[in-house]
Amino acid sequence: MRVLKIVAEGLVTSFRYPHFVQGVQISYEMPPPATIYGHVCSAVGDYIAPESTRFAYHFTYTTKFDDFEHLHFFGKAPKMNPFQRELIFQPRLTLYLTDTSLKEFFLRPRYAVILGRSQDLMTYVRVSEIELAQADATFYSNTLLRLENTLQIRGRTYSVTMPRFVDEQRKPMWGQYAVLHDEALYPAANGPQMADLEPLPIWVDPEPDAKHSHKPLQRGVIWHDWVDQ
Repeated sequence: MRVLKIVAEGLVTSFRYPHFVQGVQISYEMPPPATIYGHVCSAVGDYIAPESTRFAYHFTYTTKFDDFEHLHFFGKAPKMNPFQRELIFQPRLTLYLTDTSLKEFFLRPRYAVILGRSQDLMTYVRVSEIELAQADATFYSNTLLRLENTLQIRGRTYSVTMPRFVDEQRKPMWGQYAVLHDEALYPAANGPQMADLEPLPIWVDPEPDAKHSHKPLQRGVIWHDWVDQ
């Protein structure tokens, strides 16, 4: 499978958890699918059809910390409201897209490259086309899973509701996902196998930066859609 591989790095970012309004603003630990869609559209310079490409990603960071921001209110008595925001330090995103024709836009992005807030600048350190390989076994790590994948990929995960897609009228669609930080082998070496489940197609990144540190395995990718197809 020939895909587009984009590697972006930055200093800091934050993915706002939408149901917290005041006091403390925590961050998702992975960029929501809607954020990835906005990132792609920013590079293109226009909205793309959400069904025109699928995406997968690998996301890491060094640590998290808290900072203070201020909201400014202007009225009869202007005032400032400080609040605490959780930030992600040294984010690194490896993004895979099935539509390789988008390559030219990432080589010459239309707008500033950001991930998260408007001030969270990123840099593309690599934009290239690669061939994903099929394999009999793989490992998954630091990625977003579809919630149903956790029945087969039995790593340490937690479930999360994320914005899947936001349309031009800013109406959100929501999705159920699972965040996987640790490594999970697939098929699992131990434990009961669920024979009634359809085996997952295994597509792996064959490049050196996606190699397992101790096992002869390459990192797998989990594909996502922004809208049902």
